[in-house]
Amino acid sequence: MPEGEFVEHLVPLARRLRDALRTMPLNTQPAYEVGQALVAARCDSAGGLPVTLGVLDAYLVLYCPPRRPMPAEESRARCARLQHALAAGFAHALSERAKGEQESVSREALAARAAAEQALHDSEARFQAVFDGAVIGVGVADLNGQVLLVNDAVARMFGRPGDHLLGENVVDWAHPEDAPAAMEIYHELITGQREHFRMEKPYYRGDGSVLWTNLTVTLLRDAHGKPQYQLALMEDITEQRRLRDRLRYEATHDELTGLPNRTLFFERLDAVIAGPAAAESTEFAEPHAADADRDHPAGAGWEAAALAEAEAEAIPGSSSPAATDHAPVPDEHGLAADERRPWRRGTDGAAAPAPGAAYGPGDFARPPGPPDEPATDREAGGCAPGAGRGTDEATRFGMCYLDLDGFRAVNDSLGHIVGDHLLIAVAERLQGCLTSPSQIVARPGGDEFFALTVGPSAQRDAIDLAERMLRALAEPVRIKDRDLLVRASIGVASGTRGETTRAAVMRSVDIAMYRAKAAGGNRYEVADAASDARVIARHSLTNGLPAALEKGEFFIEYQPLVRLEDGTVRGAEALVRWLHPVHGVLGPDQFITLAENTGLIVPLGRWVLAEAARQARAWRDAGHDGEPLRVNVNLSPCQLRYPHLVSDTVAVLDEAGLDPAALCLEVTENDLIGADEEALRPLRQLADLGVDIALDDFGTGYSNLAYLRRLPVSTLKLDRSFTLGMQRAPADPVDVKIVEGIVSLAHTLDLAVTVEGVETGSQAEHLRMLGCDTAQGWYYARPGPPDRLHELALTDVASG
Repeated sequence: MPEGEFVEHLVPLARRLRDALRTMPLNTQPAYEVGQALVAARCDSAGGLPVTLGVLDAYLVLYCPPRRPMPAEESRARCARLQHALAAGFAHALSERAKGEQESVSREALAARAAAEQALHDSEARFQAVFDGAVIGVGVADLNGQVLLVNDAVARMFGRPGDHLLGENVVDWAHPEDAPAAMEIYHELITGQREHFRMEKPYYRGDGSVLWTNLTVTLLRDAHGKPQYQLALMEDITEQRRLRDRLRYEATHDELTGLPNRTLFFERLDAVIAGPAAAESTEFAEPHAADADRDHPAGAGWEAAALAEAEAEAIPGSSSPAATDHAPVPDEHGLAADERRPWRRGTDGAAAPAPGAAYGPGDFARPPGPPDEPATDREAGGCAPGAGRGTDEATRFGMCYLDLDGFRAVNDSLGHIVGDHLLIAVAERLQGCLTSPSQIVARPGGDEFFALTVGPSAQRDAIDLAERMLRALAEPVRIKDRDLLVRASIGVASGTRGETTRAAVMRSVDIAMYRAKAAGGNRYEVADAASDARVIARHSLTNGLPAALEKGEFFIEYQPLVRLEDGTVRGAEALVRWLHPVHGVLGPDQFITLAENTGLIVPLGRWVLAEAARQARAWRDAGHDGEPLRVNVNLSPCQLRYPHLVSDTVAVLDEAGLDPAALCLEVTENDLIGADEEALRPLRQLADLGVDIALDDFGTGYSNLAYLRRLPVSTLKLDRSFTLGMQRAPADPVDVKIVEGIVSLAHTLDLAVTVEGVETGSQAEHLRMLGCDTAQGWYYARPGPPDRLHELALTDVASG
């Protein structure tokens, strides 16, 4: 057709591809239809399709980028899938046209055969012309399978002279990759149970290479309906097959390392989780799009019911406010001291085994690289999980999630080229850690790697694999005359087929990996349900914090501060609680860290300060005898760094009409150790205004009394650990001497001393005799509402 008309025809097709690239989620059907349209427009020359795909690869993403910003890797993956769909549509349309031609040839051949009975010479000449000139292969065999006739197209396909094919039996042309049911279907045809069949069938050429064909075999009957011959029509689809396999490889393998990518790994993981039936059904499946939740592998698929159940397990009902006062304080992972488990493993041990390299072409351990010849589905996608093993052996699986520690520093300091070389070296070492065809290692992206193992001892195998990977990475990687140390954090999880989901597995292994990273890295951690539940619960609490403040779910309880000299109430410490709609009353140890991590601690702290100041004013207005009561409010390290701390505090005091001397702000010792003058300036300003500053948990840090001379503090709150030896008589003489020395030096520096955690009368009496100024603890009263501040219980815990 003329060039102008040709361009006019192609422009709408290009627009369809552009729109398909930008569609969310990606729909490849338009690309499939564009491929069909190209064949319909007779744009089907031998070199046309590679050129078309090359143009798409070079210019589609460049000139028609997706509207929504996305990583270049994802854009290229979407473009590759559109190329795949276009090629599939092109091949299908070409196949359909060829099939039409085949049927036409078949009809003409049959017509010629019928006409030969009436006019043998004329019909013979007409049939021979059609037979010899057909662009597709045509062959005739008897019912025993002996080849009687082939045209030149068949000879060209097989790379052998046509007369060499005559007399051979089609049964001898079987190929190892024939469909399992192929012989059964063939038997049904030659026995007259079916009239025809179609399939993709491979053959060996004369040089040993593989010929892939679209094969259609039709049963020919005589005038009485008795089967006589079989007519075969063959279309050479070797190039289409090669293109499909290459596209499949590129869609399922990492371009940098050659390892399986996220798509292929998740196909294998899904097949393992679902079982043998799913594995068989997905073995020949096209690659699906990579998950959108990689940024956090555990981010999708959490069911609400499972989340609520996990939260209930992680945060037991704690409706009693006092129940949280002596509760174990969680560490940075949410584990209380008595809940931490000895999962830590060293990396010592025997040397890593030699890399397993004697695997077959269908194994996961096959050396990476695109197929040079048209590969089978098994070769292109890896063997199906559990292949060659008993059902019981494939019921268990284990997974490792490896993340390199500090890899960003390599890219930032040495450049991305060095980083890429490092990733390639790491991939080779991890690949060498595989010891069986049931194991696979993949690179989903960045500096992360997945590994999967299947078998009856999958959990132990996964742990062994993690240990081998750590040992393999222990040796420095040499790149450009530079030795680079490689450290990695690995999460290990395992499961049973049919009893979990991909989202649950990824969530568990992700949590375990971050536990390993938080523990210092260069180690692995094994997932357990309790840790998963705690992380899920923390996630839920974190999401609920902003709304909780808006809904007024927080309240304050007050624990009296008692003057030891006369036993009178000197003031109270304000302790914030969260009345959670599901979990009941939660103590500060269960949500303050979450508030600090999310930045909510500043508005929450200001609310606590305002409420405590109003309560202190209410106590003053109530006209209690003696000096005004002081309220102590804890300050988080985040609040200390907040630039408006001083102005907010002054505003709160002015709003409540409270004298600054009635307010004491408590700061932990560790927060002030090593603080420079800039960090101390807000506290100095508050102290100059008359606000008391107390150094909380004194003795848990460096306990440097000389350092106190430069701090703007007026009170030391001695940590309870120093007075435990005084709870019973006789008192521990070491504790007595320590406390006596601290009190003496503190008073020398003109600092008051408050002791927390007083639980017995004996303890209170010892502290009074040693000169401590005030105390608080369960001996006097547990935290409670403000109207019960003066109701001292004087309950001796030791006697109870």
